[in-house]
Amino acid sequence: MKEVNELTRRLLAEGWKPEDTPPGTHPYKDYYGGWTYTGEAIRSMVWETPCGLLADGRHFLNGYMSYQGVDWRPENGNPVICCPVFPSAPCPLRDPLLCNERYDLHSNDVVYQCACHQVDRPYTYEGSIDEAHDRLWKEAGERWEVFKAQHNGRVCRQQSRYGRTTKTWRAFYDPIDCANLGCCSYCDVLAKELDTRKGNVFYDLRRSWTVKGEGLFPDQRKTIVEKGCKLLGSTASLTLCEAIVKYGRGRIEDRVRSEFHHDLFFDKSLEIEIINLRAARVDKRDILQDLQDVANGIEVIHAADSLKAAKAQKRARREAAKARRIRKAEAMVLAHGWDGLEDIWKRRAEKLLGGDRIDELLQQRQAPKEAPPAETQICLYSSVLDQSPDAA
Repeated sequence: MKEVNELTRRLLAEGWKPEDTPPGTHPYKDYYGGWTYTGEAIRSMVWETPCGLLADGRHFLNGYMSYQGVDWRPENGNPVICCPVFPSAPCPLRDPLLCNERYDLHSNDVVYQCACHQVDRPYTYEGSIDEAHDRLWKEAGERWEVFKAQHNGRVCRQQSRYGRTTKTWRAFYDPIDCANLGCCSYCDVLAKELDTRKGNVFYDLRRSWTVKGEGLFPDQRKTIVEKGCKLLGSTASLTLCEAIVKYGRGRIEDRVRSEFHHDLFFDKSLEIEIINLRAARVDKRDILQDLQDVANGIEVIHAADSLKAAKAQKRARREAAKARRIRKAEAMVLAHGWDGLEDIWKRRAEKLLGGDRIDELLQQRQAPKEAPPAETQICLYSSVLDQSPDAA
């Protein structure tokens, strides 16, 4: 049972009973601390931060914060809102219980939550938290133009981050993100138009590990090379694919190593290496190189073949599962008839069998069953007597 909130204490003092539902509230629930405001009631409220900024109720519709044993919510008259100033030091106007509450965003923002109190005056944009946020992002846009000029325009705003506490921009560039988003036709970082031809980034994955020997057999080093692995889930501009090959090798290696994290942890002899990183429209196989690798004792597999085999196995499993469902539906029709089937089995039979097959099964069920052939019992005793000399 949750502690009774301030709204409920006030309504109980006014004479309301738990079985009542005062205007603007949800029915009484012990789990929520009594009565809680409806969304319409919260939207109609106006709140104020400790520094005097107004906030309308829509800012407090997405849940509430529990911290230091307090529920910071409209029902307690203390909902919190993100400070739009993003100061580097705590504000002395904040609630003492919130003085140590902070968290970093994007590793360069210090975010503080401020407790608000309800006011009776109407909401105005001037002097509101919305105006403060808009002013902050307007300043960020102005600082971006300066930052962009300092880098001769070779920065991407989509991949840059603005520190609202330090009021500085930081530039990043990861062409893998650009390829996944696919929202640009011109790259500011590369300062060129993106090639309209699409392709992918391919690489070969070499895995080597030691197989422990037994008895007189020594340890053996085994190597497998999986060729033609695709990096991107879908095709992207060849310009971005080439940029990934040039600038994104570190992220590719981190991604691949994370996929084999379990094996690398338990097998210290395992070595993983990405070789032949390339950008191409279609991956082509080098048969001569494959033969040379096999001759050197390296097992060669192709990602396309593995994917094709996996799809074939998945298709076979689906077909087998469907065949089992069909046999089950046929057995149910034969055992119970159409009128004796539950509605769910009727729908399954119609979907799996079709009308013609259902009619055929019903006719088969109504047909008289043939009597099983009489079993012939062989009497070994009489056969032995017939073959004895005395019987002759």
